[in-house]
This record gives sequence, structure tokens and C-alpha cells, in this order.
Amino acid sequence: MNLSEINFSEEEEEIVVKGQFKEAYITFQSRALINNEPVICQLHDAFGTYGTYHHNCLGCNFADSTWLIHNFLRTYELQENIQYSYSTFLILAYLLVERIDTFLNIIELSKVYRDQNFKVLMEIRRWANFLKHPKAFILTHHPVFSFSSFYKIKELRANASVVIDRNFIDKYYANDDRNSELYKELENKENVLVIFPDVSRLVSDLCEAMHKCVSIISDNPVYRSVVESRTTFYDYWLNTVESVK
Repeated sequence: MNLSEINFSEEEEEIVVKGQFKEAYITFQSRALINNEPVICQLHDAFGTYGTYHHNCLGCNFADSTWLIHNFLRTYELQENIQYSYSTFLILAYLLVERIDTFLNIIELSKVYRDQNFKVLMEIRRWANFLKHPKAFILTHHPVFSFSSFYKIKELRANASVVIDRNFIDKYYANDDRNSELYKELENKENVLVIFPDVSRLVSDLCEAMHKCVSIISDNPVYRSVVESRTTFYDYWLNTVESVK
């Protein structure tokens, strides 16, 4: 059976996508923001720069990416297409993931701890790789897009010639080592199914990662000292005021 006959109708897709992204927006609003400020801005408190003339850039750079995600999710009433909505969210989330990853690299957080506590970063990165670098995916015919919690997902899987899900992404989009094998999997294929991870779960896990970033700095003076001199501009606001004069 053709996958498009099993998947959503256009009317059903619009209703479901709006509902999904509304739920994701509510979650992000409640967990990524505190008093209408990104939770990641608490890094200013951790570095002791809040309310002083000094400025730490980490909080602001993380906040920029946080607002990009927020401003997209708040348009949930305009979302009606799985491919568009999920692709846009994943790319915007990836911008924040890159910033968090860079921060964790600077403090040299152990790989074991990172793999256990920041799993969502790798998940989003792999999906972003798939979207940015589709490789053999461009050789498929009218792939169908769905998401993991769709009530017909088992039926879709059963009728798909190829299923692109988290396992597939991890296998073929972590690096280029399996590109030849990937081309054999996808070349000239139809009834290809792409299963995105549920957006609400991704948002929840990403918010948790943001909170953990704040805790790592707040609770660890060693990590704080590693990045403080590289991210804090002393008398930044004083110099700004004097330049205006």
C-alpha cells in the first residue's frame, strides 16, 4: 500500500501539527524561560556579573538561540506541515546545540558524563546532519514524513520500503563512513518513510540540557574559572556609558 494513503490527510495533518507544536510551545515557555527571560541567562548570576558593570557573553549568546526557538514555536497556529515544521525546529534547535557543545568542549566535560546527561544534543545534531546533508536521500521518490507518536506509525513502518528513523540516522548520518552503503539503501526507492522524533519530547529534553548547563557552572567553581576570563568583559557597561558621553 502507498504510504500517503495511510498517513495523514491534509486536514488531519494540519490539526495534528498545530496541536503538537502548541504543546511544545507551552513546554518551552514554562521550562526555557523564567520571568520571561531565558533560563540560560542565569549564567550571569553564576559568574556574578548581574547588576554590575561587567558582562559575561555566554548567557547572551545562549539566549539568542533560545529566542529563535521560542519565536518559531509561538507561531504554532501557522504550523500545518510535518516536513516544514519539524525541519525548521530541528535546524533552530541545532543552533543552540552547537553553542552548548562548544561550551562543553571548552570546559572539557568528560565524554562519559556528556553521553549520559546530554543525549538530546547528539540526537538533534544527527537529525540536523540529515537535513543539511541529505546525501542519497535526494535519490528517493516522494518520501513520506511522519513522527514517532503518530497512531498509525506501526502500519506505516510495515508498508515502508525504507524507514528513516533514529536508528537509521545514527547509522548513516553520524559520519561519511557508510555513504556507499547508504546509496544502495536509498537509490531510486519509493515508499520511503521519515519518522521524526516527537517535538514535545525533544523540547523537554533540550530544556533539561539548558538547566544542566547552568548547574554545571553554578555548582563547579573549577569549570567556572576555566571560562570566566574567556567570557567576561570587565567594566563592559562602564566603558559603554563613558563612550556615549
